[in-house]
Amino acid sequence: MNRKPVVLNLPALHQGKTIVISDIHGNLKALKHLLSLCHYDSSNDRLILAGDLLEKGEENLATLCYIIQLCEQGNAYALMGNCDFTIKNAFLSYRLDFLKQILLTKKNSVLHEMANEIGMSFHKDTDMEVYCATLRKHFLKEMAFVNDLPHVIETPDMIITHAGIASEKQYGDDFKITMTTPMFFETKQTFKKKVICGHMPVTEYQKYIASFDPLYDPKKNIYSIDGGNIVKQDGQLNALIFEQNHVDVKRYDDLPTAICIQSVDYQNQIPLFVTWNRGEIEILKKERYQSYIYCFHLKRAFWVDNEFIEQRHGKWYASDYTNYQIPLKEGDIVKIVREYRDKAQIKKDGVLGWTYLKNLRKLEN
Repeated sequence: MNRKPVVLNLPALHQGKTIVISDIHGNLKALKHLLSLCHYDSSNDRLILAGDLLEKGEENLATLCYIIQLCEQGNAYALMGNCDFTIKNAFLSYRLDFLKQILLTKKNSVLHEMANEIGMSFHKDTDMEVYCATLRKHFLKEMAFVNDLPHVIETPDMIITHAGIASEKQYGDDFKITMTTPMFFETKQTFKKKVICGHMPVTEYQKYIASFDPLYDPKKNIYSIDGGNIVKQDGQLNALIFEQNHVDVKRYDDLPTAICIQSVDYQNQIPLFVTWNRGEIEILKKERYQSYIYCFHLKRAFWVDNEFIEQRHGKWYASDYTNYQIPLKEGDIVKIVREYRDKAQIKKDGVLGWTYLKNLRKLEN
């Protein structure tokens, strides 16, 4: 297998919008809603889907067919992400033992959906050669589409990839760099062209107030746009929109909606946010509803509601916890992430925080 990154070069867009979306993860409803919010016009705009089109969501095959349709209409282009590589494994019968282990542990996969579509079951004794050959026979167009996806799209002023690049002049000797580079937004490199990527939810880069909207570092000229759609309960699907010299953001999530029924003043002195990757803690004192913990990444001790504490691989974490009590005005619309006791973790305009349930009235979505 040739492991050099495949680059698709596109000319400058002189009219219309360039819309970049990443990490759809088989969430067809979110993708359709987001394109509607963007007023996407295939005859005038350019749409770039920056990888992780599939896997983890519940409509992977339908999402793939819809993306193929978008690309066939023209002005829409898709990139390969690390999650999309399962199709390449099956298409090329590549590392089948590894693929089998993935499918045995993964509930939502486009390969499972393909197999279900043709009445084929998958289990620990499945012959992977036969399994993959059968899928290729029935879904050749769909699998070939994903297999042939590029790893980087370059225009005169942008470089778009799923996870990151080695450098502006050399994207990497192995396409794995473009699909799996961790925490690329923290690179020390600077770029002349705008570099746009997803892969890592933007909240993983934040310590204080967590926003799920795209991040931009003007010094490095990097945009990070993965809003944690599907992979996080509080996630959203983001669109980054370029039109002439203007940059805009649209977001969509399917969380329950509520209206604020009384104003809430700002009350936090030192807001904080604990990420999933860097959320390891030590529990110093545990009480009925809260625990006093020390967060190694933040280098701080503070109280955390016990609903946010979990154990992973023998260690304790306080993932996606924030103490930020969002200031609200009567009539504000918010999204409810979770309810616990007399509180709710909420999002307002893409920002995560909490409020008391007494401040909210739920609306019909």
